[in-house]
Amino acid sequence: MDPAIFSIEDTGVVAFTVVDRAAAGYSDTWQTPGGKTLNTVVAADYLDATDGGWSCQVTSGKLTPSKQSTRRDRAATFCAPASSSVQVGQSTYALDVAFFQDAHLRAGLTAYLFEHDTDEAFFLLGADGNAPPKAAGRVRLVAGGFGGEPRADLTDSVSLDVTRKPDILFGDAAAWTLVTGAGAVTQGP
Repeated sequence: MDPAIFSIEDTGVVAFTVVDRAAAGYSDTWQTPGGKTLNTVVAADYLDATDGGWSCQVTSGKLTPSKQSTRRDRAATFCAPASSSVQVGQSTYALDVAFFQDAHLRAGLTAYLFEHDTDEAFFLLGADGNAPPKAAGRVRLVAGGFGGEPRADLTDSVSLDVTRKPDILFGDAAAWTLVTGAGAVTQGP
């Protein structure tokens, strides 16, 4: 049997909008602007999508988990051998984004990250445009680099801390599974 292989073509999406706690009906549980579910939110719901977005600047976007575990070692005694136990915590996540610098644009990704350094923002990472698979949640924005080598394509990357476990929509438009950071699982359609 052949493996199931997926690749991001020319429909990848990376979008951000700063969290607005004064928004009508705002809840700290929201993972997307307006509290939409991941299966209904689209790139246009995010601030940068109004001018075409930054997706064409992005060379890589990945939600990267990190395991959280601690090991407790116990020394041997006269009546028992040494032992070790692992205690596992919930994984933490980072949204790792690599991109072409665009400091020559007044509303570019480089300017946005610099302006909103340390702000909490909603993010959307889509591997097939607005269709599944895609992920959404909240990150802390950080400024990117500025400048580099002469006569070269200036690139940069940022690793944005995800502030809570994100929601991920697996599958495709015909059959998907939504797994929320809170643990709810929904099948559709």
